[in-house]
Amino acid sequence: MQLSSSGQVLILSMMEDRQVVLEWPNSMRIGEMEEITLSFEPVHTDALSSNLATEFSDVYDSYNIMAEARFEVAGIKVSPANPTREAMPSGQSVKFKWQVSTDQAGPYDGTVWLSLRFLPLDGSQASQIPIFIREVGIHSSSLFGLNETMTFVLGGVGVMLAAVIIFDDMIGWVKRWMKNKTTKVANRTPSDRKDTKDII
Repeated sequence: MQLSSSGQVLILSMMEDRQVVLEWPNSMRIGEMEEITLSFEPVHTDALSSNLATEFSDVYDSYNIMAEARFEVAGIKVSPANPTREAMPSGQSVKFKWQVSTDQAGPYDGTVWLSLRFLPLDGSQASQIPIFIREVGIHSSSLFGLNETMTFVLGGVGVMLAAVIIFDDMIGWVKRWMKNKTTKVANRTPSDRKDTKDII
């Protein structure tokens, strides 16, 4: 960017390399909470070339800089509300997080924006420049059209029914085992019985 001061034009630049890291879920279930994160962080590289150092002035000498992020999407609940701003000191990372959820299944297409807001140290008018725009697609699905609460209730009922069926089978198995044991004892002949007098 350019800054005019005392009849001179200064070309300002951020004297550091940075990268944007965006992470989001490709899919989610209705009623569940997912997270989207956006980071703008310095990249450690070799020292700046002498040409860059001599031709440009560090923008931090004339401005305070803030990073502003927005996630724009229809049909999805987003927290915190847009836009979100964070101070961005030189050499430090900024990170934004959004909690997202929806009550309806289907595809949702949104857009993540990252802008830099330049606040002049002399109190003059601020300016803002978008530096990153990315479309984000999220597909929301459900289990038989049920939301999270109903899915958990249905799962609990299924577990209880399974326990009842298993318990009934176990009772039947124990009854059959006891019946077979009683039948075997009743059918034993006297010769099958041991005389306790022979045991020392």
